[in-house]
Amino acid sequence: METPVRIEVKPAAIDLVWADGATTRLDASTLRGACPCAACKGAAVPRVVAAGILSARVVGDYALGITFAPDGHATGIFPYDLLRSLGDAA
Repeated sequence: METPVRIEVKPAAIDLVWADGATTRLDASTLRGACPCAACKGAAVPRVVAAGILSARVVGDYALGITFAPDGHATGIFPYDLLRSLGDAA
């Protein structure tokens, strides 16, 4: 598993720099659309579109927990592998 060497949280995006020098910028909407929490994965109705990122916290040595605006959704834990693959897919 790859771990970012730098994480910068901005109101509208998260920037990650990886050990190989690659950079990933993920905007709030992309992140919220990929939220891996049980509520989002099982949602029968469309998810709220994220307007921004309120905060992010490191979870162990493998993931970020992100709190989204405007609704304060914060139950998704985003493994670094997922964040890297979202950036690679963009």
